[in-house]
Amino acid sequence: MFGGRVRTSTVVLVIAFLAIWWVYDDHQQSTKANTKTTQVPATQIVPPGFVPDPNYTWVPRTRVQEPLPTETPTPTPTPTTTLPPPTTTTTPPPPFGLPPIVLPPPFGPPVTTTAPAAPGELPPPAPVPPPPPLIPGLP
Repeated sequence: MFGGRVRTSTVVLVIAFLAIWWVYDDHQQSTKANTKTTQVPATQIVPPGFVPDPNYTWVPRTRVQEPLPTETPTPTPTPTTTLPPPTTTTTPPPPFGLPPIVLPPPFGPPVTTTAPAAPGELPPPAPVPPPPPLIPGLP
């Protein structure tokens, strides 16, 4: 270039720069054309004297007040008929149960510490874990 030798990488970089510049300029012209649109008039018509309900408006408020207490009518009790208690059937417990899942202290139950027993006293009995829940559908 200009009477000397030019590297291939220099020519490629100049061509890439010109191509990117052209894309950028073309994009700027298209966005300028899109921003000069006219504002579309509102399609909803609000009747004269309409006051919006403040319970359904999504506007941030600076002065928030408690709603005034309103009287609610007390319903009159309706007479009910007493039905005989439903019959319940009991199913025998399953032949086996799943062991309880105990997680380590950060995720499981909190660890309780007891004071050391004085000599001659028996330590309190350890709490018994609840039985595992029954699995429905097992014979």
